[in-house]
Amino acid sequence: MTENGASVRPEGRGRTLTGNQAIAGTAAMKRHHLLATAALFLLSAPSLAQTPTPQKTVTGTGQLSQQDMTFAEKAAVSDMFEIQAGKLAQDHAKDTGVKQFGSHMMTDHTKTSDAMKAMAQRKSMTLPSSLDSEHRQKLDQLRGLQGDQFDSAYLQGQIDAHQTAVTLFRTQAEKGQDADLKRFAEQTLPTLEQHLRQVRDLRPNVASASGAAQQSTSFEQMMGKAVYGEDGGKLGDIADIILDAQSGQATQVVLDRGGILGIGAKQVALDYTLLNADGDRIVARQVTEDQVRQMAEFKYDDNTVSLGQRNGGGTADSLDSTQPRNPQ
Repeated sequence: MTENGASVRPEGRGRTLTGNQAIAGTAAMKRHHLLATAALFLLSAPSLAQTPTPQKTVTGTGQLSQQDMTFAEKAAVSDMFEIQAGKLAQDHAKDTGVKQFGSHMMTDHTKTSDAMKAMAQRKSMTLPSSLDSEHRQKLDQLRGLQGDQFDSAYLQGQIDAHQTAVTLFRTQAEKGQDADLKRFAEQTLPTLEQHLRQVRDLRPNVASASGAAQQSTSFEQMMGKAVYGEDGGKLGDIADIILDAQSGQATQVVLDRGGILGIGAKQVALDYTLLNADGDRIVARQVTEDQVRQMAEFKYDDNTVSLGQRNGGGTADSLDSTQPRNPQ
């Protein structure tokens, strides 16, 4: 339309549009364009929603399950303990067989330690670089012993440590998720089982120490006596004495803690070689009341050989102290 209101003829069209018709046509074209754009967006929306979100790449310890990490950490600590305990055996042991076994442990566990460290480096794992408090305490106890007493305590400790290690490695071999750690456990397990058999065979052939408490006090006289820690705190009353099934030597004392006349008491076991007779008192070296309070409760099993009473099953006074009793 011109300024004087005349109609215009769009170029290339055969019909003349009035001003109002031209405006209406333009609006219709805009609506058509918007509808087409919306339809295109709706058609493309499902494919956008289904596009997978890029996954973050996890490296290092992030790839390991809690089972795998716990195994690696405990295996590393176990190797360190075996190596350091084996070194102590070279200086503190009396029996040649104990020294040789300690040297054997140093060699084998150095190999497994090196293998674990190499694997940790490949997987960007951080392994413990020092012993935990439990294993440091065990080493400290061994450092305070010499000769027969060391031999007895070291061999018992090796039996306990290898029983724990066999269980740890067997569990990893069966339930581990990391293929390398699982294979490592499977390959190392037979060696640990062999170590356990060796130390069990060695122990009866080694003359174990009776301990200072046994030298001055008979088994019967010890029953019911209080045991005190180095800090002066009372650890408990002796309720039973655990004996080695083959040699008959005392290996542990079972203490009653708490309860009334033994009823409701918690029982814990201490290494027999830690006991010293101090006059009428029996003192456990390098043991405190707080440490005993945190110990797990002692449990008898069918293989336990005991002197004394178990759950009211008789007293030491009615037994011949030279004859071990297997409580049922």
